[in-house]
Amino acid sequence: MTRLYRQELIKLFKKKSTLWCGLILIGTALIFASLTRVKATIFPAKALFSANFEAQQFIVFFMVAAAATMMTMEFQFGTIKQVLTQRYSRRLVLVSKWLVLLTYSLLLYVGSSLLAILLKVSLVNDKFTIFTHAKFWHGWLAGVGGDFLNTWLLLSIVLLVATLFKSSGAAVAVGIVGYFVLAMVNIPMVALIRKYAWLKWNPINMFNYSAQLGLPTISKVTKLSDVQLFWGNLGYIILFLAVGLVFFQRREV
Repeated sequence: MTRLYRQELIKLFKKKSTLWCGLILIGTALIFASLTRVKATIFPAKALFSANFEAQQFIVFFMVAAAATMMTMEFQFGTIKQVLTQRYSRRLVLVSKWLVLLTYSLLLYVGSSLLAILLKVSLVNDKFTIFTHAKFWHGWLAGVGGDFLNTWLLLSIVLLVATLFKSSGAAVAVGIVGYFVLAMVNIPMVALIRKYAWLKWNPINMFNYSAQLGLPTISKVTKLSDVQLFWGNLGYIILFLAVGLVFFQRREV
């Protein structure tokens, strides 16, 4: 298992796209922090800092692409046969990929958060204070954590779809299109939840977790508490990954 994990980790970090993703995140955060410095009225420093100077938006897309390609490229280029001949079960192969994606996502989120603090101190330290406000720190960290969990809910769906196709395009499309469609689907979903209370447990509603942490009044719309949304996200992530594992074990190589 450890050897599989190392192999997958090496393959990920050998990709040029992995390096470019890191550089894009740094560049994005630097640009928005600079804009906040010169145009604070248009680009509010506190709000942008809460989103890690917009780096979190890009992390979602990068993780979707990484998850989709990590699965489908193995089948597309036939390398999955080599992996499976190393006396490892399909379950271990897939779990090792999940762990690598988890490691990568943690690096991106923790890295972007540390970068946000660095840019805050160096560029916009005079705009607002955070180091003496425990409530703000708690809200910021909760927001980052909520976004991380919502990202993994989306990734679990992408990984499920990726086990069904040999091309990464379909899985990437599901992730990215789904990300944008969620906002539009939310409106009719709210009306349905009001009419049918049990629909509050649907997976689309779980994507409101991060937003609700930042704006507690959203609970009137979701009809769920923060704790319920947390466990709902975790439950659906486990469910989608488990279904993906079943499909992966039955898939022809």
